[in-house]
Amino acid sequence: MNGGAEFDHVLRRTQRPYVEKSPASPFVKWAGGKRALIPDIARHFPERTRTYWEPFVGGGAVFFAFADRIDRAVLSDLNEELVIAYQVVKSRVDDLIEALLAHASDHRRDNGHYLRVRNHEPKQEVEIAARFIYLNRTCYNGLYRVNKSGRFNVPKGRHSNPAICNEANLRAVSKALAKATLRLGDFSKVVQPEPGDFVYCDPPYDGAFAAYQADGFTGKDQERLRNAANDWVSAGAAVMLSNADTPLVRRLYGRGGVFQLHSP
Repeated sequence: MNGGAEFDHVLRRTQRPYVEKSPASPFVKWAGGKRALIPDIARHFPERTRTYWEPFVGGGAVFFAFADRIDRAVLSDLNEELVIAYQVVKSRVDDLIEALLAHASDHRRDNGHYLRVRNHEPKQEVEIAARFIYLNRTCYNGLYRVNKSGRFNVPKGRHSNPAICNEANLRAVSKALAKATLRLGDFSKVVQPEPGDFVYCDPPYDGAFAAYQADGFTGKDQERLRNAANDWVSAGAAVMLSNADTPLVRRLYGRGGVFQLHSP
């Protein structure tokens, strides 16, 4: 779905095959990640954008794929540990790599390392980021899920040789994030676009997995997002959103509204 006064012009300019250019790719696995849909998203992505906003950044597949088209980015999420991980990759990548290599060594020699790390709650940002990435890379199916108390509760996966520390990609991600401001917060408070900016939203899909946060993402949240997206369009920004094709989503974004519906 996309909306904004400039989108017809944007679409005409970007109807071309997508060619992978970015050396950086997501450093965490994320349910609903958009790597497979990048060629479809490319048909609607501006050739150039001054400020790019992504308030449900998750694994960041869209940002990394189009980083070469973006002058400045504001990436945000409600998941505090995820945002800390991004901040550490951006600013302290050498320290993070050292911590992840230690986790990789302990994981290989100690079957109990995963559960001890899962049960531990570090206070230092590098340790928080390393724990987050380690658990993401070694848990079942790379799933991020928390219980009602907000505690990560995914069991250990059955990986024979998990890729816990990809040094080359972490350094490429750190370089790409140099143009990004990283924020923690709800989309309604974080996104403040100006005319000509581009906003991409990839919220938890309606009717699908939404346990990234203890409270989930409800139908009322979907409606809040639609209202915010309308406000962003009114402010002069171009806006694109991904979601499931459900009756609620069609009701929120269809029926002559400012958004056009597109299927991959």
